Amino acid sequence: MMHETANPVKDRRTWLSLLAGVVIWFLHLNIVNALTSLTCVWGWFPFTIAGIAGLRFIHIVVSLIAGLAIAAIIMLSWRGWHQWQTAKTDSQQTLVHTEADRRPLMAFVTMLLNSLFLIYVLASLVMVLVLNPCA
Repeated sequence: MMHETANPVKDRRTWLSLLAGVVIWFLHLNIVNALTSLTCVWGWFPFTIAGIAGLRFIHIVVSLIAGLAIAAIIMLSWRGWHQWQTAKTDSQQTLVHTEADRRPLMAFVTMLLNSLFLIYVLASLVMVLVLNPCA
């Protein structure tokens, strides 16, 4: 097992990335679902912008903001994981040595989880573009 001095700033950054990804995904999920329910029941967003219905436009904007924020968090996690890995080994063996220390493993798990959140946001955007939400 490799012993390295702990860097609390990088550890804190990894944990904040994990928390931020979960919070952004949760907010996106609840905002999109709530706006769909409110629009279908009470007729919110009756306007169109560039031929796109108001609800779809709002969904696109919210999903793009959430997707960009999660993508930035993924890059932050990747940067932390990559720094820990390249400091220990040559660049060809980065995945092999991820499990050797808690910090790079946590950064890798954070990166993977946030990638799954990004896939969810993109899939929900596709559903909004393809399906009629109030039908």
